[in-house]
Amino acid sequence: MSDGMNIIEIGSATAKEAESNSHTPSRIQADTLFTFTSELEFLIPYIENACLYPRYCDEDIEYLKIDKLKKIYIPMKCFCDINLHRINCHLDWYGYYGLAFPKEWGMKNGIQPIQYINPESKLSKDFSVAFNQVLNDSSETDELGDIMKSFMLHELMYYKPYEGKMRNRRSKKIEKKCFTDECEWRYVPGLSGTEFQQIYHDPNIMNAGIMNDISNSLTKVEGIALKYDYSDLKYIIIKTTDDFVKLVSVIDRLKIDVNTRNELISKIIIWDKSKEDF
Repeated sequence: MSDGMNIIEIGSATAKEAESNSHTPSRIQADTLFTFTSELEFLIPYIENACLYPRYCDEDIEYLKIDKLKKIYIPMKCFCDINLHRINCHLDWYGYYGLAFPKEWGMKNGIQPIQYINPESKLSKDFSVAFNQVLNDSSETDELGDIMKSFMLHELMYYKPYEGKMRNRRSKKIEKKCFTDECEWRYVPGLSGTEFQQIYHDPNIMNAGIMNDISNSLTKVEGIALKYDYSDLKYIIIKTTDDFVKLVSVIDRLKIDVNTRNELISKIIIWDKSKEDF
C-alpha cells in the first residue's frame, strides 16, 4: 500500500485545526458540581483538609438480573449538577451541608455523569447477558478479554436504574425515588494494587457497620482523594446561622492568609436565609 493511499474514500477534505479543549458550559444544567452531606461535622474535614475522600456506597443492582449479584458496594464520591433554584428537594434527601465546584474542575479530575438505565431497554438486557457471560467464564482470557472485563466493570460502576427505593439520608426512611432527578456525577477511584476491593459483593461482610469501617480506612490510601485549592470552591452551603458561626471559627484556624480567609467566608450560603432567593 502506498504511503498516501486512503483506506476509505469519502471525498477530498481539508484538514481542520485541532479543536480547543476549552470547557463548554451547559445551557440547561448548572455549570457547577455540588456534593452534600447530612451534618456540619462531616463537612468540616472537607474544608480543613481541602480534599474529598470517596466512601463505599451500596447500589441495588437486582434490576440488571446478574447471577448471584443483588447488591454491591462501590467506592465513590457523588456530585450533582442541579441548578440552585431546583436543589431544595435534593437537600431534603442528602442534607443541607455541601461544597460546590466548577464543573470544569470536576471534569479535569475525572468526575463522570452516570447513566440511568431503563430495565426494559435493549441496553439493559444486552448488558445483563454480557456481564453474566463474563462472570461465569472460568477460562483464561487474553489481553482483549481482560480489557473487556475491566470495561464492563467500569460500566457497572456508573449505572443506576431510572427509579427505585432508597433510604432518605435525613429521615432514614426507605422511599421510592426517580433517580434521574439527582443528575448524578461520580468520582470512582481505581483501587488496583491496594488492600481494598474495587467492588464488594460478599453478603458476609456487606453490613453497614463493616462497610463503614472499610470506608473510613480509605482515607489512608495514597492518591485517591480529590484534592482542591480553596480558589476552586464556588460555594459553601450550610443550613443555619449557628452553623455559620461554627464554620467561621474553623476557617479562622486554617493556616491561610487573610485574603483567602475572607474569600472563603464570602462563599458561604446560609440556606435557611437564602433559599427563597433561588
